[in-house]
Amino acid sequence: LQGMLYSQLARDSPLPEMMVAVNRFLCDKVAGQKYATLVIARLSTSGELELINCGHVPPLLVSGGKIVKLEEGNLPVGLVPVADFQQIRMTLNKGDRLLLVTDGVTEAEDATGEFFGTERLEACCADGLVCVEQAVTAFRGDTPLTDDFTITEMIYRGES
Repeated sequence: LQGMLYSQLARDSPLPEMMVAVNRFLCDKVAGQKYATLVIARLSTSGELELINCGHVPPLLVSGGKIVKLEEGNLPVGLVPVADFQQIRMTLNKGDRLLLVTDGVTEAEDATGEFFGTERLEACCADGLVCVEQAVTAFRGDTPLTDDFTITEMIYRGES
């Protein structure tokens, strides 16, 4: 999957075409027995953001002190052989941040079995990925993680 994505990125394919090719490839290889959720984003030096969410936790955009959940989504790749993928396009301003997390972040549990959840994520994401990691760690205490725990943050610094 990573190799297929890399080859498509190297060709500078449009994101929707890329996801159609990746989806077809994965369906051919695993015949619907496995699928993957992912977010793929391309950010130009001018601040133009293209993004496709394939069944993943919705990314959060932190812009001008506001948090916007980018809920537009598509099917995971590898689930059905024929699928279209819609992208989001927007222009970021200097200092805007895009926060991506795996479901292991939102589904981190405390000692009572309560999930960290999307509301808590949105409440702490304005201060960046370190604050998210600290908030989840404080929330779960000694309760071990039961899933992968990945946080990625993309910050648009403006044109050089």
